[in-house]
Amino acid sequence: EDIGQREKTKGKWTALEKLVGAKPRIKEVAEDLVQHFEERTIEGKGMIVCMSRDICVQMFNAITDLKPEWKGKLVKKDKTKEGYYDSADGSIRIVMTGSASDKKSLQPHIYTKIQKKALEKRFKDPNDPLKLVIVRDMWLTGFDAPCVHTMYVDKPMRGHNLMQAIARVNRVFKNKPGGLVVDYIGIANELKYALKTYTDSHGKGRPTNF
Repeated sequence: EDIGQREKTKGKWTALEKLVGAKPRIKEVAEDLVQHFEERTIEGKGMIVCMSRDICVQMFNAITDLKPEWKGKLVKKDKTKEGYYDSADGSIRIVMTGSASDKKSLQPHIYTKIQKKALEKRFKDPNDPLKLVIVRDMWLTGFDAPCVHTMYVDKPMRGHNLMQAIARVNRVFKNKPGGLVVDYIGIANELKYALKTYTDSHGKGRPTNF
């Protein structure tokens, strides 16, 4: 895209991000998500896809307000720095990029490479209590965890990126009948278009609307 179109697209994304990240909406989505996930009778795990790192943190806070027992331990690095949520503990975690220069609200969710590896190992283990991860971009491609059965999408996606993302929940695992995508943002048309492109290339699959 040319520079003008890029700036226009960026402006629309920023405006949408403000709406998506509004506190009343985050609270409503979190309530629906927790209820839905707890009512899932199938064994396995879920991924939550958010538009930005800030929204990832807001979603984490909203969900753990409803389910404080999911939060796990906050480990203090030292008295002068922010702590971080223990990568070996808790039922929900955020997996995202970050650095020491990030703002205060993000710091508890910034992990080292070793800690991220620990989270990855936990999430792939169907017996580990880590049941939900919140992501923006990480783990949406090239990440294989067959026990993941549900993806909660609250971020606009399209085409190849969308197909790659929903593939995270379509791995064969025990009695899992298929991956479930819960759409909070309105990706249905994009999913149909992406699947049409896929089926035109001799793949198989058709979305079901409820």
